[in-house]
Parts: sequence; structure tokens; C-alpha cells
Amino acid sequence: MDITDLYRTCIQKNFNDDQSEIFAILKANPKKSLKLISYYKGLPLAYTATMASLDRGIADLDVRAEQAYVIEKSRSVFIRSPLFKHDVFAHAQYASARKKAVTVGKFCYVEIMAERRNFIRVAPEAPAGSVIESPLGSIEGDLYDISLSGLNIAVDHSCRLEIGAEMPVRFVLGNQDGSSDLRANVQARLIGVSGDRLPRNYRFSMDPDKLFERQLSKYIIDRQIEIIREIKEAAT
Repeated sequence: MDITDLYRTCIQKNFNDDQSEIFAILKANPKKSLKLISYYKGLPLAYTATMASLDRGIADLDVRAEQAYVIEKSRSVFIRSPLFKHDVFAHAQYASARKKAVTVGKFCYVEIMAERRNFIRVAPEAPAGSVIESPLGSIEGDLYDISLSGLNIAVDHSCRLEIGAEMPVRFVLGNQDGSSDLRANVQARLIGVSGDRLPRNYRFSMDPDKLFERQLSKYIIDRQIEIIREIKEAAT
């Protein structure tokens, strides 16, 4: 999934000047702790970090092992601190859960749009096949992530779907506790399409009925527990 779905840039002057400003602020406050925010399979992970060294626009940070593991996967991280006028996005050049260390650079000011979501999204453990019953016919894709109010489907070919159009979406979510798979056929409204290359992400909103809402809520809670367990086991 395109990580730019998580944020929007907030350029103040230009990219180079903003990057220099952010690094200068870090260098002037080397003992200040920072809050790092990462997203892994839809789940936000936030821990404090401290600066180990700063040189030539690059920051070496001491972090939690869990955060280092997630940063290694995403190759990026958000930084939050009262030092900055906005949150900061940084690219990760190095990350080691064993050493509890990351190296980041290419800073820019951003707004974390994922924090505006009403509900946490989670990614299925394995790609979940889905079918969009559009006016153009049936479109197959993979359910990338889901929340109580929306879903994101990755489609590996271009489709001329109209934003705002409503259409049925079918998918199956596998349960890890041995219970029956969760099968769904929901009415959804297309609210956005993102991605510069294939597969593109088709984002839908939905308003599930009470029964499916309860089933989906349990699935999402169970999935969050699985993701947290995965991170902890991988980081040890």
C-alpha cells in the first residue's frame, strides 16, 4: 500500500529549507525525547525515542525494539515533538530491532491523516479475495485493510469507477481462532482511489448492519491482538 495514504505534506517554505530547519531544531535540542509513530498492518505503534547522534542531516535514534522492527518494514516513521510546528515524516536508512536503533533522514513536515479516521483499520493476515460488483461488471481485487466504517481494496488493473458511486462488495475474512470464516456482502460507496502505479487502492465507506458490525468488531479486535503478538515475537 502507498504510505502516502497515511499523511499529507505541510511544506512551509520548500522541501530543502524545511528539511534544514527540522534538522537544526533537532541539533539544538539533542537531549529532548521524541515520540515516534509507525503504522504496521494498519495498527498504530507509538513509543518515545532519544537522539544518539546527529550529523549531516541524519539522525541516529535509540528506540524500542518493537518500533525498530516496524520501521524496518515500512522504511519510514513519523516524529512528534513540541519542538516542531507540525509532525515530521522521515525516511529510515537503517533499522535494527536487535540493536534497538534506527537512522532517519529526509525530513518533512506533515499532517498524519490516519489519525483522523474514526476507527482503526487492520490488514488481514493473508490477502482476502474480494469482488466489487460495479456498473462496469465484477472487479476482482484483494482486501488490503478494513475498519468498522470502511475498506480498502487493491486492484491490479485500471478501472474507471466514479467517486461517490455505491455498489455491493463481497469478501471473506479468515478467522484465526478456528471459527468459521466471516463472509460479507456489503453496500459500499467509493470515496477515493490512490496509487501512482498498479495495484491501485480503491477506498470505500460502508455502514454495516448490527449483526455484521458485531462480527467485524470481534474480527478487528482479534486481529489487533495478533498483530501486536507478531511484533513482540519478531522484536525479541
